[in-house]
Amino acid sequence: MEPELNLAEELAKHPHLLEMPGNLLMKGGPEDYIGAVLCLRGTLYFKEAHTPLVREALCQCFDEFKRLAEPQLTWLWREEPPEGKPLTAYGDAKPLREMLADMDEDYPLSFYYTSGRQSHDASAWLFKIFGRPAWEARIGDDLSLLEFSVPLLYQEQQPLNFLRLFIDSARRLASEQGYAGHAFNLSVTNRDDNEPTEAFMAARMPGLDVGTAGLLANIPEFKATKIKTVSWLTVLDQARLELAGGLAALRAQLPSSHFAFYDYGNGVMIQAGASPYLGGDAEDPRPSPYVLLNHVLKSIRYETVGSLHGGSHDGELRLVGWSADQWLKRLDVEESEIPAWRAKLLSNEPYLDATNTLPERL
Repeated sequence: MEPELNLAEELAKHPHLLEMPGNLLMKGGPEDYIGAVLCLRGTLYFKEAHTPLVREALCQCFDEFKRLAEPQLTWLWREEPPEGKPLTAYGDAKPLREMLADMDEDYPLSFYYTSGRQSHDASAWLFKIFGRPAWEARIGDDLSLLEFSVPLLYQEQQPLNFLRLFIDSARRLASEQGYAGHAFNLSVTNRDDNEPTEAFMAARMPGLDVGTAGLLANIPEFKATKIKTVSWLTVLDQARLELAGGLAALRAQLPSSHFAFYDYGNGVMIQAGASPYLGGDAEDPRPSPYVLLNHVLKSIRYETVGSLHGGSHDGELRLVGWSADQWLKRLDVEESEIPAWRAKLLSNEPYLDATNTLPERL
């Protein structure tokens, strides 16, 4: 009998296994920097980023993130900052509160805290703010986002810290929707050249999140009261929860042995499984908790978001148009298949308990 794999031990021994070279699938690649790195990432969409109240909430989210990540942070990137250069070494950067206090409400927020050795390396530690200015909010473009991530080794060693950070951040920002699970962080400065790597891996890892959240927030398709996807953690505000049938209906369809619900103040967060999933088993690569959650929330999922990536340069793989729509539908199954997926969940997947859920679960 083969010994059980100790993931934390293997990740500690081989920390670079999750890193992909830059420009790996582009013509002329690869290049000598980290273009993509596998991590655990959360994305939250919220409004009123131009207001002092929400900007303070973002600072509180960063305060909590720093307690986990600060020794690892190395760089701060900003897009067109009102003063200073776009790139600052983390140790030389002003405190986030100070920078936000100096910014007019009509100036957009753009902050990328990373942990790469080189400034353009993708990194597993990431804290990203994309905030709409007041003038855009006044004309109806008020959707902003927060993204943050941790290395998979950290998640293995501290399985509840990310869960706590994600729900606390959703509560502080009164988030409208969100999701958290496995993802590839791409180089902040070379995202376009590394999107083909993300697209290639997504075809093999159904549990992977893909796409640029900030770009989605800009397109008309994303304004409807729907969700992009389900993942290990899925956030639904009250409006989306009601459209999905309400809390009681969802709890009746999702067994409490494998699904946890949390009240975050503006709606609910759903935890699908004891830990995040990249894939399923040899028979079907789709994770059964994600398949079941996707099925009950399919009615409020976007049918199209236009594209998840930019256009191809030399025919390289990208998730655009039809292929992007197929990614949204990657977890879809027929109603007649649900009993088999439920049986697979109950027989194969670990149960929820106090080691992998928060005490305030509903």
